[in-house]
Formats: sequence, C-alpha cells, structure tokens
Amino acid sequence: MSFSISVPTSSVIAHLADDPFKVCVIEQTVKHKGRLTLVGGKVELPRQSHFACAIEEWDQEAGGLGATISGVRLWAVKTDPYSDVRPSTLGKLTHDLCPEELRSTPCIGHYGTPDHIFTASVVGTPAPKDGEAKRCFYFDVRDLQVGQDESQSRFGAQHDIVLAIYLLHLLGRPVEREDMTDFKRLRSVLPAMFEAYGHKART
Repeated sequence: MSFSISVPTSSVIAHLADDPFKVCVIEQTVKHKGRLTLVGGKVELPRQSHFACAIEEWDQEAGGLGATISGVRLWAVKTDPYSDVRPSTLGKLTHDLCPEELRSTPCIGHYGTPDHIFTASVVGTPAPKDGEAKRCFYFDVRDLQVGQDESQSRFGAQHDIVLAIYLLHLLGRPVEREDMTDFKRLRSVLPAMFEAYGHKART
C-alpha cells in the first residue's frame, strides 16, 4: 500500500525584461506527458532553500546557453495539495534522505505543497541543459487557454492556472492568498475574473 507525502517545490515565472507578458516555458521530454511547464522542481530539504532551488532549477532546465535570471523575487506561495499529484517512490521524493530499505517504497507525491513561485527577468537565451526539456520558448500569457478541466490544458502541473493568475496580476488584479489554495475552484471562476478585468479568455 502506498502513502502520501508533501513535496515542496519552487517555480519560476521568468519573463523578458522589456515584456513581462512573455514568459519562458519548457516543453517537457517525459514528465507531465510532454506538456509545457514553468521552470521548477523539488526543493532538496534540508540543505536547500526555495530561493536556491529556483536558481538551480533555472540553470539545470534552461541554462544550456548560459542564460541566467535577475531580479528574482517571491511572487506567491501555492498551497493546494491536489494541483499536481503523481506516483513515485520515497527515495525519489526525499532525494534518498530515508533509510535505504525504504527508498523503493511506493508513495504518492503531492508536488508543490508548498510551491514558492518566483518572478524574474531573463538574461540571455534560454535553452535546455539537463535533458528534461525538449525546448524552451517564450509564451505570451495573453494567448493563454484555460479549459474547464486540467486534462484539456497544454500545461502540466496546472501551470496554466498559475499563469492565469499572473496575467490577471499584470492586468491590475492583486494576487490573493486564496488564489493558491484550491485550483479546481479557481479554474471554474477564471472566465468571470478575466471578464472583470477586460480580458477575453480563450477556451
């Protein structure tokens, strides 16, 4: 029988310095069924902070041509425990910081519990480095399509919801703590939120 474990992560909304609407995304090779995601990954507790994780993940996933990020700052903290749930092993989810005989124990990872989401400007040209990404490119969040169900999304880990809140932020809506607690509910009310801020959401 498997059990559940919370997996702290960091994610990076890395945008062009002169156009915050254009955000670097990566096309995954294997994870998230090859869908798009923001740069990010597991925090290696206890040695690593969320901030250090964001910097390291950027280098590993998008620093293939030496691109870096600047002006890194915490933007929001996602606490929804069901936004990204995947089967794994205890060893993988703890970076093997568990007894050796337990490393292959099946468990369910509640990724992004919590997820510290940072914003930053990109310096240089993002490119894959560690093999997890097929490609890196800039995605204009004004073209974001948010479906009624996460299975309809081009994005894994429900990063379309993160980018929807980021787009609303750019349109003038303050980020609220409740935004990051229940993505299922948020997905259902996003069209009305976009309409309130004069943006015609694509579906």
